This record gives sequence, structure tokens and C-alpha cells, in this order.
Amino acid sequence: MKRIFAIALLCLFAATLFLISCKNDKSGSITNPQETMLAGNITFQVDNTIQPIVEDVLAIFGSVYTKAHITQVNRNESDIINALLRDSASVAILTRELTEGEEAHFLNKKIKPRVTPFAKDALALITSKAATDSVVNLEEVYKVMQGKTSTTVKQLVFDNTSSSALSYLMQQAGVKQLPISGVYSLKSTQEVIKFVHDNAGSIGVIGVNWLVQPPQELGKYVENIKVLGVDNVKVNKGVKKYYKPSQSNIATGLYPLIRTLYVLNYEGRDGLGTGFANYISSEDGQRIILKSGLLPLAIPPREIEIVK
Repeated sequence: MKRIFAIALLCLFAATLFLISCKNDKSGSITNPQETMLAGNITFQVDNTIQPIVEDVLAIFGSVYTKAHITQVNRNESDIINALLRDSASVAILTRELTEGEEAHFLNKKIKPRVTPFAKDALALITSKAATDSVVNLEEVYKVMQGKTSTTVKQLVFDNTSSSALSYLMQQAGVKQLPISGVYSLKSTQEVIKFVHDNAGSIGVIGVNWLVQPPQELGKYVENIKVLGVDNVKVNKGVKKYYKPSQSNIATGLYPLIRTLYVLNYEGRDGLGTGFANYISSEDGQRIILKSGLLPLAIPPREIEIVK
């Protein structure tokens, strides 16, 4: 009887240790001692506006490192920041770094942030192919953001009220509060593309990667929308010129609405967040970025074999 009791007590102790060492948080990420840079389970919080490129890199990363199981959760920027600050997420892929105030949360906990920039992307201004204009002045866009009347821009449409695209343009336009009219938000980038397709005169603001690599169900809509050329007052001092968010215009800085993409890692140790950040910033990861239409921060070398 004593032996049975001792065995039961030992099993209970082992189970307790297991539960302590393997904790599931609300975001679905799993922390356990077996997680390494190339194996284990974790959830990444990903900005909606850059969803396609992260899906591509994660798919290839997972096919190479088969013991790495990363779940991608696509959310708006505000929700991701809140998840990080509530400690329900530890790795995020965003279009900006955290502010000093936001990062203080982790520094107070003695967690050293690991921030890895890996690409440049752009915000594309799109409209229906039925629209007559093929270019837009950025000042007219800013006027709408500021609640002023524009002669050429009727309305701007964003994916949601907490979107990184919206916060970026608010910052560029120098506004902290949205106007009563002229600026509207839907629920997703997919809805913005469809809305602009069906409503000539409206201008949608989306991440350019959605145009280069649209989901199959959006293909017919993307084919029938127009990407507007945008002027860049910072580089054009004479005759006004307009630029589209092409890879070359992002590289040269001619397109004005450019953002840097980051892997923000607050795991506090070498886990899958570190492994993925190393991969996406490596030559292999940067080649995927290059093929996606975005701009890798390190241009992969191209070898040309000359046959005599």
C-alpha cells in the first residue's frame, strides 16, 4: 500500500513539473524548455497589411525546418501592440518599432528586445479602373486626412480603424484625430480591394504586397483596379512627377509612402522567434522578399555563369 502511495505521489509531482514547464497563453503561443531556434511551437502576431509576404516566408521556413511549428495570427497593429504589452504574445511582425514608452514594459522586466528589420514595403493607393485619374497629389490625400476639402480625392478607404496603414498616413498628414467625413474603414484589406473595385471615385490604401501576391479569390478584383502614381515633393523640386510603388521606386526612394518591416522578438531567449528572424534576414530569406515584389534590406548576390 505504501509503495502504491509513493508511486502516485511521484506521478503527481512529475505532472506538476510538466504543467509548470509547458504553459499555453491566450494567444496560443507555447513556451516549453524544448523550444530551440529551429524547433518547437510558437505563435507570431502579424500585421494584416503585410500578411502575404509573412505567409510565404513561414511556409518555406517550415518546409526546411520541419520541427518548427509557427502559427501566424493576422491582426491590426493596435491589437498586436496590446497583446505584446499584456504578455499574451512575444513575437510580432510589424511595420514599425515600438515606442520608448511601449518598450519600457519589457525593459522593466529585464527582457532585452531583439529587433530585426528585414524589408521595405510601400502603401499603395488604388482606385477602380473606371476612374479617369491615374495619378494623385499627396497633398490632396493629406487634405482629406486633415478634414479639408479636396478637389480630386473624394474619399479614402482603409482596412480598419486600428490599421498600421491608417496610423502611418495620419502621422504623415500631421493629424491625431480622424475627420468626421472623407475617411472610412472596413474590416480587412480584402474588403478594401473589393470596395474600390465596385466604387469608382474612392481611393483605397493597402500594403503593396497584396497587389503583387493576392489570394486566388481576389485575383479578378486586383486585375480590375488601378494603382495610382503619387508625387514626391521631397525629391521633385521642378516639374512634378508621379511614381508607382514598384520595387525600383522603393529602392531609390522615389515613391513617397515607404515603410520598414520588422521582426520584434520579446521572448527573452533564443527561441523560434530568433531562428525565424535569422532566416528572414539571411540570404535565403532575402531572396524570398526580392521575389515578392518588396525590397530586401540586403540585396542577394546574383551569380552569372559564363559558358565559353
